Amino acid sequence: MYATRHFTIHELVPPSFHAAHAARGSLMFMAFDRRALVTLDRLRERYGKLTVNDWHWGGSFELSGLRPPDSGIGAALSQHIFGRAFDCKFERVTAEEVRADAMTSSREPGSAFEFVARIESFPGMSWFHFDVGNSDPERIVVVTPGRVQ
Repeated sequence: MYATRHFTIHELVPPSFHAAHAARGSLMFMAFDRRALVTLDRLRERYGKLTVNDWHWGGSFELSGLRPPDSGIGAALSQHIFGRAFDCKFERVTAEEVRADAMTSSREPGSAFEFVARIESFPGMSWFHFDVGNSDPERIVVVTPGRVQ
């Protein structure tokens, strides 16, 4: 089982999930696809500090990682529901810079974007959404509301 090097489980799950499974400790990482967790660590190493959820410290983000199917946020088959997506807020770079980098960077083994299948992009989007779900293995697909590029 892969557990991230740079994030606690609080940062990746909503409060309700954490409360229901707290006794399982680090086994809660089993709720995630290993590729998504590896990508999250690689993004942290490449770009520095980033936030997924901050509810544990009194912040307002609690559904930027694992998301309950009944949350009312996102698509019916959102990769967040399956532990394959994260919404990242970076401290030192903008989400737009990371999106641009994703589209021009290598997807070679060991790279930050090796496992990324899709990213989202729309005007005013201040976070970097990536997922590692089933998609075109040859390229990163860019999803915008109402269409796929």
